[in-house]
Amino acid sequence: MNPDVTPARRRRSPIAGLDVLQQLRVVVRLAGSHSAQLERSTGIPGAQLWALHEVAQADGLSVGDLARRLRVHQTTVSNLLHRLEDGGLVRKGRAPHDQRIVQVHLTAAGRRALKNAPGPARGLLPNVLDGMKPAQLRKVHEGLAVLVDCMGGFDAALAARPLPFTE
Repeated sequence: MNPDVTPARRRRSPIAGLDVLQQLRVVVRLAGSHSAQLERSTGIPGAQLWALHEVAQADGLSVGDLARRLRVHQTTVSNLLHRLEDGGLVRKGRAPHDQRIVQVHLTAAGRRALKNAPGPARGLLPNVLDGMKPAQLRKVHEGLAVLVDCMGGFDAALAARPLPFTE
């Protein structure tokens, strides 16, 4: 794309597939760059920081609830929590009212890690998406839904796996 072309001019010219691909690259690279910055400054991968953030928002969150909040499979969350627990950032315990439920609690080290992390701890992409106006979010969702359909359709197993730069 010609860097001398103004945004208004770009809107009037037809958009090519490669123009969209270029935008997708920018989105992925910005999110990956933010995740890498978080990991460099804290030593904790982006997905783990996001999990810490969610646990901090609701101490005692169940593993299943955390998986739903992160929109990933429960097995993925269990693996993520294992690494956080090994690092002393969270502790797991059984719910007093139902011993089958595993709850997650932030440790003092987990709170410090979140406090010292450059924001947003949940990651750039979730933060930006949550800050969008409903109409903007709907447009992004609809556009991505068209792209996913053209690529073969929605795959729940793929959707439940974190992006490579957040693992």
